[in-house]
Amino acid sequence: LIAPEESSELMKGRWAMVNLWRNISEHPVQDMPLAMCDSSTISNDDLITFEVRYTDRTGENYFAKHSDAHRWNYFPQATRDEAILLKVWDSHGAAFSGQTADPSPAHAVPATFSLHSAFVDPTAAADCPKRESIEVRTVVFY
Repeated sequence: LIAPEESSELMKGRWAMVNLWRNISEHPVQDMPLAMCDSSTISNDDLITFEVRYTDRTGENYFAKHSDAHRWNYFPQATRDEAILLKVWDSHGAAFSGQTADPSPAHAVPATFSLHSAFVDPTAAADCPKRESIEVRTVVFY
């Protein structure tokens, strides 16, 4: 674990939240697979910001409005042997360039975050096994 005084210093540089998603069932995912939106197709105007209130702080998160410009991808029939990494936040993301401690537009990376969601796959059999998966969030300091 990182000491509070060390975390403040680390947050001044580039950091990201990366989730690892994985099927934990012996069956490939058919029911409610995970989909990811290509970040280059997301506009800040597509986002609805909402507050998340904790006892010690207030954060924010996003809902996305539908847009025909969004391009969604998924891994059909994902198995236990496969894992998906999702960069769910990057402090040097282009969408928030200049709003954090360091990134100037010249140092911004293209994707600030990734929209992702489960969805009803119309090709899945009605009696297919229910999805069993796990998602773990990590914080990466560069």
